[in-house]
Formats: sequence, structure tokens, C-alpha cells
Amino acid sequence: MIEYELIDQFLTYWQSINRHLRKGMLTETDERVTRLQWMLLRHVYRVETSTIGDLAEKFGVRPSTVSQMADRLEKSGLIRRVSDIQDARIKVVSLTAKGQALIQNVESIWAKRLTDGLSQFSSKEQGNLLKLLERLASSFADSK
Repeated sequence: MIEYELIDQFLTYWQSINRHLRKGMLTETDERVTRLQWMLLRHVYRVETSTIGDLAEKFGVRPSTVSQMADRLEKSGLIRRVSDIQDARIKVVSLTAKGQALIQNVESIWAKRLTDGLSQFSSKEQGNLLKLLERLASSFADSK
């Protein structure tokens, strides 16, 4: 059995890394977005288009919540919503060029920060770390 102290240490380190990566990313850019809005933007960036219903299901919130977020993101010029060709009641969300640029800018800063941190490890240590993280992520995927 894993000790509580070990779990507490792990969470402390994980939160510290996450905090460092996120520091200022969502509030110090020209476009201020919440964390949930950021997650929505990144998801749409990865899949290219998504419906309001799919986004609500993905993030475990009501479609009305996603619609409200989408309203703000659309007013900021980060996303566009269009009616589905086959069913006008369904709204399809995609990123604008401005939304894509925001994602790419923030992710390039994250990549730089991660590169700086990982450069403290040898290539072998980096490989070992990635293997351990992959095992941990797989164990969560297997337990669904």
C-alpha cells in the first residue's frame, strides 16, 4: 500500500510543476480566459470542430454552460459557431485564426518551460521519466 505521505509529496510536486507551466498564461496574455475556457479551446484545437453537446459531455457540464462560455469566447474572437448543415439546432464550434494563435503561443511557452526544466536531466533520465509517466497514465486509463 502506498503511504499517504508519498501521495501528498507527489501531489505537491505535480501541483508545483503545473503551477509553473500555467503561471500567467491565461491572465497575462491579451485574451484572458478561464481554465475551463482554456480546456475547451485546447480540445477544439485538437479535434478541429466539436458540437456544444459534445463539449458539454466531454467536460461534464450542461450544454447551457458551454453555450455561455462559447458566447464569451466568440465575442473575444477566439471561436466561431455555425449551425450544423444537417440539423440547424446543432451548433458546431471551431477556432478562429486568433484562437489558434493563442493556443500555439501558450503551448510554445509551455514547451520552452518544459524544455528548460527537463534539460536538468540526462537523456536517459528523461526517457525514464517519460516511461514512468506513461505507466502512470496507462494505469488510470485501464481503471476506467
